[in-house]
Amino acid sequence: MTAAGTRASAPETLQEAVDRVLRVPDEHRTFTKDAAFAEETWAIGPGLLEALLDHGLPHRGPAGRRRFERTDLHNISTYLNLPSPYFRALARKARAMDEAARSGEPHRHRLELTAQCAGPGHAAPCAFEPVPGLAAHSVPGSLRHTAPGTFTVEARLPSDTYVFDDDRSELLSLVADWELYVLPDGVIEDEDFSRRTRLANCLIPTRLLLREAARRGIRARHGAGLLVAPPFTTLHHWIEFELDGVWRAADPVLLTAFARWGMTDPAAWPYNRSVAGIVWHLLTWPPEVFFPVVRDHGRQAPLHITAR
Repeated sequence: MTAAGTRASAPETLQEAVDRVLRVPDEHRTFTKDAAFAEETWAIGPGLLEALLDHGLPHRGPAGRRRFERTDLHNISTYLNLPSPYFRALARKARAMDEAARSGEPHRHRLELTAQCAGPGHAAPCAFEPVPGLAAHSVPGSLRHTAPGTFTVEARLPSDTYVFDDDRSELLSLVADWELYVLPDGVIEDEDFSRRTRLANCLIPTRLLLREAARRGIRARHGAGLLVAPPFTTLHHWIEFELDGVWRAADPVLLTAFARWGMTDPAAWPYNRSVAGIVWHLLTWPPEVFFPVVRDHGRQAPLHITAR
């Protein structure tokens, strides 16, 4: 057994993983996922799943027909550093960020966005339209509509080694010890929950920091867009500070998570360093948790995004 496997199966580690998800009240769980989903999606095999059940993993149903909360499985898998596709993608994003900073050169990525129908409610054929920021913040002329619902575009993400000054670092420290966590729907925008538990998605600390920045007279804005690294990208929220006419991205919760997962050197990537190199700004001040990148008749279209 590898050292990582030994750590993941240690009883005290399994108890820590279960205790962490138990910070979420049971009322926010919907028990819809089975053991096959746990293994195939989150690399939680039968033996490990049984051990987690022994430590109190929430579930419903008898053996053989047990059902689990989706976000519990997600967060336990990540906490244990299991080799799920999601965890491997996060590691690639951390590596891309570090490589961009070391090279000092911007990273260029070619993205393909494949949209699906936004659903019933319009009689006409789907009319897919990317948000204006997709063209405005991409390599000029690179946005192309290549097939129904499919767009290609090139992103140019600058490298950055910027460490924020004392005032901004003190602000960022308010959430630097929070843990990046996939929240269930019932608490997905609940700042009080994150304050109590120190578990947060990318949206909640962004909103808190923006409010506190305004109180302190620090010029900041809400950045939203994509967390980019091959092969996949994800929607993301972060805070940006204007310094000498340049907007610089900060994300203390993400940087702390990368360090906790062993993906970056915390001495090289402290919480108060810019995250340039993997974040691609598309929108400012989005009102939605899951904001649109492509719309279909004005409605957010489900989207699959690949990058290379």
